[in-house]
Amino acid sequence: MSIELVGWVAVVLTQVFWIPNILRIFRTKDVQGYSLSAWLIMFGGLSCWLVYFVSKGDLVGTVANISGVAGAGVTLACIWHWGRKRPDAAADGARSRVGEAFTTDQG
Repeated sequence: MSIELVGWVAVVLTQVFWIPNILRIFRTKDVQGYSLSAWLIMFGGLSCWLVYFVSKGDLVGTVANISGVAGAGVTLACIWHWGRKRPDAAADGARSRVGEAFTTDQG
């Protein structure tokens, strides 16, 4: 088995990660527990990796990071869209503990 094949297997195994998460978000429209700031960092990091692999001419890294940027971008868009539509915490009758702020972003 060539090292190139190992790279393609790694792309497939790591990039299918996005599918069940995104499908669940679309099905439930529930993004509670997803951190907007964490996903912004992930999106930025994957974008940097994409630029790096494109500049190196590395096809495996480029394909992996195109998929990663797309998956993180869709997840981020869902968090942004459905996270803003959450009912206000006070309207739910929730009470914060001393020193805790209510936020849709747990990051």
